[in-house]
Amino acid sequence: LFYGSQITNLNVYSHSQEPRHQGQIELITQEQCHTALALVRCPPASQIFQGRQDILDKMQQYFSQEPKKRRIFVLHGLGGTGKTQAALKFLESIHEFAKRFFVNASSPEALKTSFMNIAISQGFGKTPEAGFQWLISENKEWTLLFDNADDPKLKLSPFFPQCTHGNIIITSRNPQLAAYGPASHSQVGDLDKENAALLLLARAVKEHTDENHTLAMGIVQELSCLPLAIVQAGAYIAKFKCLLDYLHIYRQNKEELLRQHPDQTLDDYEWTVYTTWQISFEELSPVAAQFLQVCSVLHYNNIPQSIFANAT
Repeated sequence: LFYGSQITNLNVYSHSQEPRHQGQIELITQEQCHTALALVRCPPASQIFQGRQDILDKMQQYFSQEPKKRRIFVLHGLGGTGKTQAALKFLESIHEFAKRFFVNASSPEALKTSFMNIAISQGFGKTPEAGFQWLISENKEWTLLFDNADDPKLKLSPFFPQCTHGNIIITSRNPQLAAYGPASHSQVGDLDKENAALLLLARAVKEHTDENHTLAMGIVQELSCLPLAIVQAGAYIAKFKCLLDYLHIYRQNKEELLRQHPDQTLDDYEWTVYTTWQISFEELSPVAAQFLQVCSVLHYNNIPQSIFANAT
């Protein structure tokens, strides 16, 4: 059995305050500890990860400076560009961080649940406040990966442990979060064509021959080198053995293919290219959505018409 230490009854938005009163020691079973740790443990990066060396080098350089001080790095970009995978790949390459925690930053509720699980996993309590307290008291190099901090209405800084140590990596579709790392942020965009082709062939389980490479280069150019679209295409090719014919199939069935989720996935990303676009579109204001519709009419480029079907 793991016993939690005495924790303070603090509000999640003011966890730097002095304790108001002592709580009771909470009993945490080994099963609860292991379950919570599984929920906040950073998963490995995809086995077919490609490229992003410039971003990885920048992160390596930044986190190698001023150890024992608070460091924040922000990865921002459109949905499906591989922000989370870049963060996970970096964490695999660095060994100085003793503890690494995956924090769901999609909503306040998800954030509180993640910090509660951090507390439970460390045998320190069963509340979000206990999670903050453990991080504040833990002087070893820990890292929080705030993933999918996309909601522009969510203020993220109150969820940073109020201490001067620790490492924080943020992934977000919201470029405004770069303000948390004015000199330590990177925009994650499309892959270069060479790495995009390598990613396609790896996901399609195809040998890297000259013929296959030429076919892959044509496909990734059609997909604008968007990593998520490439992974979906590779999964389709692997399933139906259609590398030679994929471009023709895609051009005839673009919207259907963009909606499909692979039967076998190499990570936990749950959205397809279509749903990623749709979610981004639905977050626009009515005026911005109408303006985008006008732009799509004036400069139409095979945009699936139904993606704007629900616009007002």
